Amino acid sequence: MENRLSKNENEFKGFDIVGQDLSGLDFSECSFENCNFIECGLKSILCEGTRFKSCRALSADFSFGDFTEARFVNCNLSLTNWRGSYVSGARFEDCKLTGANFDETRSLGIRFSKSILANAFLRKMNFRKSELEEIDFTGADLAGCDFRDAVLDRCRMSDAHLSTSRFAGADLRAADLGELSFSTVANFKGAIISKDQATELLKGLGLRVV
Repeated sequence: MENRLSKNENEFKGFDIVGQDLSGLDFSECSFENCNFIECGLKSILCEGTRFKSCRALSADFSFGDFTEARFVNCNLSLTNWRGSYVSGARFEDCKLTGANFDETRSLGIRFSKSILANAFLRKMNFRKSELEEIDFTGADLAGCDFRDAVLDRCRMSDAHLSTSRFAGADLRAADLGELSFSTVANFKGAIISKDQATELLKGLGLRVV
């Protein structure tokens, strides 16, 4: 792959590079389709504007890389490590990101749609004014995240950790908030919810709705 990069080739299809160390390489503006990056070492790689389609990268290490404006479509990125990476403006569509670690990422303008982020580490991520469509946040660590004025359309948040998250102005009417209790209700202060959700909220506070 390094030889092809040196020849200024930027389209890669069907590459199988399981477990290899490609740390520090420059893949900016490249295109990857049906490639296998499982357990690869990809620290500090440059992927500005890079496109990934139908790729597999389970347990790959993307830490401290630059994925500004990168796009991932129909990729399996479960258990990947993005710690310290730049993912501003990156797009993830129809991706599996179960257990992914986004600790200390620079994520302004990041977009997720129709993706699984169950049990992912997303602390302090900025989703303000984002439109989140069909995202599974089940069991995810969302502590300190900013969802203000965001729209969560058919998103699942059951058992998510929401301590100090902000939802003022967020539209949660089409979201599955899971079982609400006295300890979790305060996290949704200022959010827009449906009548049915309000009923569940009151039940979670131990009140009877008649």
